[in-house]
Amino acid sequence: MFEDKNKKFAVSFALTGLVLGLLLTWQFKTEVPKGDTFPVDEIDARKDLLKSFLDEQSYLQSRIVFLRNEIEKAQSLIESRTKDVNIETLDKAKRKIGLSVVEGEGIEIVIDDSPTASREGANISDALLVQASDIRDLVNMLNAAKADAISINNQRIIAQSPISSIGTSILINNSYISPPFTINAVGDSGSIMQRILNEALLPSIYKRSKKGEIRFKADPKAFLSIPIYNGDFKANNLNIVK
Repeated sequence: MFEDKNKKFAVSFALTGLVLGLLLTWQFKTEVPKGDTFPVDEIDARKDLLKSFLDEQSYLQSRIVFLRNEIEKAQSLIESRTKDVNIETLDKAKRKIGLSVVEGEGIEIVIDDSPTASREGANISDALLVQASDIRDLVNMLNAAKADAISINNQRIIAQSPISSIGTSILINNSYISPPFTINAVGDSGSIMQRILNEALLPSIYKRSKKGEIRFKADPKAFLSIPIYNGDFKANNLNIVK
């Protein structure tokens, strides 16, 4: 009896050892899954976020390049317009001081002494001669009518142009000018003619013209050319602009 029990116990012990051995062997052969810091879903989310960031960065870089090109175009346009404005300002200044030829529509005025008058000799009548004051009145009238440029016998008239007389001689830009006096003015011929034909604005000239003491006429012209000023410049108040 006792021996049978020992045999059963030994068999049970052996079976138990076999089962434990098999379990240990299976445990050591089974691959343990590698550990990771983040779950798979979070890794994929981070990959998507990085891709989105890179795409957005690429778009912003291309946008910066585009905007930089647009800025350069705008700067070039501003520079060209500024250049045009500066040139236009320079041209206006040159026209004003007579350093450029001015062409266009305008009027031509001819004022002359009486056919019977003479600027030489003992018997000289001022009433029959065109006076420096007559020419100054006409020039003032043309400036008031906003003429772009004026010339008298091809002498360009500017703000500094002296119109004076010594005896019966008339000096314009300090040059002797003999009659007849042809005054050309470039500008709005209609506006200028309206003023010139107003006898109330030039009473002395019209009065003497009607009496035949002097000759005076004014005609619109489709094209006139006013030459460059060739007189002296007073440079006392000129400064060099840097």
